[in-house]
Amino acid sequence: MALNPMKTPAWRKRLRTALTFSLLLLTAARVPAGEQSKQNGLTWLEFEQAMATAKKERRLLVVDFYTDWCGWCKVMERDTYGNAEVIKYARARLVLSKVNAESSALTRYKDQSLTYRQLALAFGVRGYPATIFISPEGEFLTLVSGFIPPDQFLPMLEFLAEGHYKNMKYEDFLHKRKG
Repeated sequence: MALNPMKTPAWRKRLRTALTFSLLLLTAARVPAGEQSKQNGLTWLEFEQAMATAKKERRLLVVDFYTDWCGWCKVMERDTYGNAEVIKYARARLVLSKVNAESSALTRYKDQSLTYRQLALAFGVRGYPATIFISPEGEFLTLVSGFIPPDQFLPMLEFLAEGHYKNMKYEDFLHKRKG
């Protein structure tokens, strides 16, 4: 008689652990649209509120486009946005917004009403995570697709938030920053 592995206590324990871990991952990076949320010590604003705050406070807006199923989005949330140096810099110099790129919730950008899905497409988001940077005046600066490790993310933030992009190339900034 063959033993059914699905009826063994060890198999059930592994399944329960896997399901618990999956549930934690699914809820870890979720920020409800339209609500202010704190994750990893950072304050994430709804997109419209973030745009207004960035303009009022004259700060760079960083928008994290994610999906609930994206594993790298969760890694970025944990490793990059959870990094102590990134948190310190973000609190002092940035406005942050987290956008579920598959949401049909409505927002506004440049006098247009868009779903978050349409907003992501309008910015050219084609994969996740995707990070866009918007000037305090509301102008799109750039899009970076994929996971960005904290040691690469921090120089990007400095380059954009401190206005270095206005008078030098990123490569020159990196060279100057190291020297």
